[in-house]
Amino acid sequence: MQDTRYALRAMRARPGFAAAAVLTLALAIGGTTAMFTVVRAVLLKPLEYRDSDRLVRIEGGATPSRFAEMKAGAHAFTELGAFTGSQNLTLSGAGEPEVLSGVRVSHSFLRILGVDPLRGRGFRPGEDSAGGPAVAMISAELWQGRFAGDPQIAGKTAMLADTPYTIIGVLPPHFRFPFAGVDIWMTDPSDNPDFPAKSRAMSPFLTVFGRLKPGVSLAQANAELKVMRRQYAMAHPAMLDAKPKSPVEVTAMKDRLVADVRSTLWMLLGAAGFVLLIACANVAGLLLARAASRSREFAVRAALGAARVRLIRQLLAESVLLSLVGGALGLLLAAYSLRAIPKITAFDLPRVSEIQLDWMVPVFAAALSIATGVLFGLAPSLGASRPDLMRALRTSGVASSPGISKGILARWNLRSLLLVGQVALSIVLLIGAALLMESVAQLRRVDIGFNPASLLTLRVSLPPVRYNTSQKTASFFQDLVGRVGSVPGVRGATAAWFLPMMGYPGTPVQDAAKPPLPLNQRLIATLLVVTPRYFHTLEIPLRRGREFAEQDTEKAQRVAIIDEALARRFWPAYPAGQDPIGQRLFVGGVNPNAAEIVGIAANVHQSLEGSAWPESVYVAFAQSPQQSAMMAVRTAADPLSLTKAVRDQVQALDRDQTVADVRTMEGLVEDQVGERRLLTVVLGSFAGMALLLALIGIYGVIAYSVTQRTQELGIRRALGAQQSDILRLVVRQGLVPTLAGIAIGLLGASALTRVMTNVLFHVSATDPATFTAIALLFLLVALAACYIPARRATRIDPMAALRI
Repeated sequence: MQDTRYALRAMRARPGFAAAAVLTLALAIGGTTAMFTVVRAVLLKPLEYRDSDRLVRIEGGATPSRFAEMKAGAHAFTELGAFTGSQNLTLSGAGEPEVLSGVRVSHSFLRILGVDPLRGRGFRPGEDSAGGPAVAMISAELWQGRFAGDPQIAGKTAMLADTPYTIIGVLPPHFRFPFAGVDIWMTDPSDNPDFPAKSRAMSPFLTVFGRLKPGVSLAQANAELKVMRRQYAMAHPAMLDAKPKSPVEVTAMKDRLVADVRSTLWMLLGAAGFVLLIACANVAGLLLARAASRSREFAVRAALGAARVRLIRQLLAESVLLSLVGGALGLLLAAYSLRAIPKITAFDLPRVSEIQLDWMVPVFAAALSIATGVLFGLAPSLGASRPDLMRALRTSGVASSPGISKGILARWNLRSLLLVGQVALSIVLLIGAALLMESVAQLRRVDIGFNPASLLTLRVSLPPVRYNTSQKTASFFQDLVGRVGSVPGVRGATAAWFLPMMGYPGTPVQDAAKPPLPLNQRLIATLLVVTPRYFHTLEIPLRRGREFAEQDTEKAQRVAIIDEALARRFWPAYPAGQDPIGQRLFVGGVNPNAAEIVGIAANVHQSLEGSAWPESVYVAFAQSPQQSAMMAVRTAADPLSLTKAVRDQVQALDRDQTVADVRTMEGLVEDQVGERRLLTVVLGSFAGMALLLALIGIYGVIAYSVTQRTQELGIRRALGAQQSDILRLVVRQGLVPTLAGIAIGLLGASALTRVMTNVLFHVSATDPATFTAIALLFLLVALAACYIPARRATRIDPMAALRI
């Protein structure tokens, strides 16, 4: 308590020093605490399910038949389940129609997860089959919002996609299985209306999950599934998921959930740790300077009998107190940052609802603060606790010249080493941020193959009960495109199953002039199902042939448009040699009729980083109608201003339908950059703090040196040294540790930036231009930091210096 009271008096006596140290530590401890909280919630905590370490995902899709065989033959699991991708469902009836996100799951999904409904009950086995009762479970958020938290909700009916569903239960708040944003859970995942009924049997659209039996390892489950896949491939050689050499992997559900963000979060936590180390070095430098000015005080204490341990304890109490105050402010900063994370996250960060300030966060902040205080306070304490008594007692309280006192020379060397460490860590962070900035710039320079400006996108999903024929579906979208195209301010309109930047399905294709191959041996190409004027509306160049026309109906000759990548794949001499126009392709595995190629389009990026299937084939919407389609509307003004006009046209055709997923295409393109952009901002902020602290450290070292060497510099001036000589002498003193730090930082960056490979785009993790530019930039800024105190040194009055 005595040491603490003395430390408080010392802080009050030097408020400027205390404020600088506390603010430096607050930023560093706050950033590290915030990143630790995110990493702990997303990567380290077990999933909020019973025995979540036994929950697994089976990589790769499965057809309904393969899923049935897995359920019947797998013995490593207590139970297996499946789910489909999200589908849009219009909730109609009382109130305005509302588009909800629905997913189809196996009846046992809650039993596998070990979750109980908040209200009502779960699904029963008889409800998970074709022709079973139409039952659904809803999210707690939908229950509170649409149904006002009705306690009698179980058993009531809701009209979903023109089908009356009985609501049997409500799931707990923030339930996010199988992904975020689901409103409705339905049974029978094999009945997915997003896939045509004829193609469901051979499409691997099911995602399989399950719970391992006690005592069964992932390796044992993988071995069992590998044998089952080989048997399935032999029994069903033509199925798309019947490739005996395809990898089979059972992964922990938590690992699969966070796989895309694991390396990114660890990297950011490492960056925050670097900033913390730089802050420690910076504050340690301040304490070293302060300890030098207190050398007489320590000498008096030692002369009066104070043991070295007693002096160290007092100095550590001061440093830990500074760190605890900084940690308290840092905790407030971390709390603010954590509240802002859901708002600033530009990509779907898994488990974001679990990121919260629980008891572990202040405990971590306190432990980190104490460890930090000891870390940056130990070296100054050890040095100051061994004073040169005779020399210190003869001085007036200011440390003598480093060239005279061995103890001060040792402290000066330590400050230089701390400076080298700060510079090296700053270089690593700056290079990492620069590489990410270059990646974002490269992404923005990608030629995506179409014009995203002034393009409105939205989704319309039709209920299969009312639109139960392909003719009704095709007629609705044909009429809608025509109506929207005639709206004032609209320059063009089209519809497609998917639009660029929104995901994409694949389909097997083959040159019909060659002997037919099994489906799983054919080339998989990106499939685009589009209406007429698609290429005109998106401004995609058509290299040869024509667009789809109104006469390309279900009864007409089947037609297709391919991109140039597919043209070169099947006709390598393209654009010379045989003309692909007029040739025929087998597209998909359901329709045995070959499609005639009527056009060749320029290549289009389905995402900024390309497609898993680089080749693309377009088919006419009227010849392959889909229940759900995206509208693309080219406008003359702000695209979002026409949202109401488009919605009105939809409801003019069907008053029970509405639109969903309203976005601009420019926004969708920007989302593709979103994760890297956010990562660049966060890492850039850490790098900026590191740079500022390093420059403060450089300035502090030189300013302290000038103060310590005032007599020496005065003597040099008196003996004839010019201002330029003094300037070079002082600047050189700052540049030597700076250059050493830059060299070490470059070596460290060449090793550490390799972990960034998966988040870089068309940029090498060891890009020489980036490394050189950052080194030169840091050198120039360091020169500026050295010049200010060096310039002051040139103005020392020799007579005044000699009288000190």
